[in-house]
Amino acid sequence: MSLEIRKSNFYFIEENYSDIIQEVREGANGIPSDGKSVRKTILFRDFSKMYCVELLDTAKQYIELYWYDWYGENQELIMKFHAHYHPDGTPASITKYDPYHIHSSNRERHYNKKFRELNDILEFIRMRQLSLKK
Repeated sequence: MSLEIRKSNFYFIEENYSDIIQEVREGANGIPSDGKSVRKTILFRDFSKMYCVELLDTAKQYIELYWYDWYGENQELIMKFHAHYHPDGTPASITKYDPYHIHSSNRERHYNKKFRELNDILEFIRMRQLSLKK
């Protein structure tokens, strides 16, 4: 089932967010993209990185589920932005946040009402990085 979000355009993202993105690399966690998934690693100018995985519908136009995992330069978790349903049998304390949820660095889950598309997430990161520079 599609999330009704178009797959991300990483060429656009690299250009549009060049003030915070140093480079977008093929593959995430050593696994390359394939016919059903897009896997990229975004390297930010502050040395943090985001592992991006989008599983696509059969037409390869829309995202069925995603994981955008953001880590600091020492590989410590900053935040994970996920959109997927957990399997049957998963405790209600977890599924109550499906499909859009955030994992914070303190291992808590939060419902994600605002940052659902990668562009929105990158805008959030941009604002966070600008606020930390002051």
